[in-house]
Amino acid sequence: MKYDSSNRTFDCAPTLTDSQVLEFCRLGYLIIDGVVPDEVNQRTCDYLNGKLPSNPSYIPAGFTRERVDAMQTSNEPSSLLLEDWFNENVIMNSQLAGALRSLLGRDVGLPVIVSRHSVETPSPAQGWHHDADRVFGPELRYLEVFYYPQDTPDEMGPTEVVPSSHIFRVNRDENDSGVLTAASAGSFVIHSQSILHRRGSSTSKGLRHMLKYDYWRTVLPEKDWITEPEFDPHDGDYGPHEINRYVAHMFSWLCGKGDEFRLIGGQAWPWNHPNKIGPSYGFGSKEGYVPDWRGEGHDGYAHPR
Repeated sequence: MKYDSSNRTFDCAPTLTDSQVLEFCRLGYLIIDGVVPDEVNQRTCDYLNGKLPSNPSYIPAGFTRERVDAMQTSNEPSSLLLEDWFNENVIMNSQLAGALRSLLGRDVGLPVIVSRHSVETPSPAQGWHHDADRVFGPELRYLEVFYYPQDTPDEMGPTEVVPSSHIFRVNRDENDSGVLTAASAGSFVIHSQSILHRRGSSTSKGLRHMLKYDYWRTVLPEKDWITEPEFDPHDGDYGPHEINRYVAHMFSWLCGKGDEFRLIGGQAWPWNHPNKIGPSYGFGSKEGYVPDWRGEGHDGYAHPR
């Protein structure tokens, strides 16, 4: 791990493969389960519960020690980012860092604000929503991370997500379910900030903590994660009709080829089926259309500009 304290970035070796990067583009999230040590998880809970005094490694410019201390019990306890133990074990956790490096490239920008999502359980589910200031598009300029410092099974109401809903606005009935991101203590959920989600309903009794923060891209995209010799982008799993065009566009952007991306439509690439008897037409086309992420076109495609 290479940490640049002056620019607040880190670099390390990527750990995701071609298939895993494509899966993230298709689903919009991934879970890294149980990688933070138990003692750090407990320390985080104690900090959020006010049982552990703050011990900042420095006071940011324009702040006072009193202001830093006051953050601890607020909805944005960003003073955690000034705690060496939290930075080392959570913010720059090695398994989390490798996945972020794969998706955001070299010199990943570190979080600058932490949001607390704590709730007394049992509690009803939130309404389904896309977060404010979401941006639908192929670009992956930042990633949002949820950190669960305690065991968060279904009964504790983990965040519920709708896979592939990071692509365009989705309306969902409150009675419709999604996928619960249930995980053990010390887990991370990496996701596109635009994914449709909600706090799941909870039935157990207690206090459920979850922290949310963003990591940032600081370099142009290029394909520099782990290459799988058997992986063929011509024959990858980009998902079903109406979804695959967007997934392929995002994957292409991450490979540094977003401006070159074109589709010819129909049964052409990136749609795929095991019964096809030859390679799909349209892969690498120089002419055609791009997906209409903004929903302005009547057919789901936009003319390249």
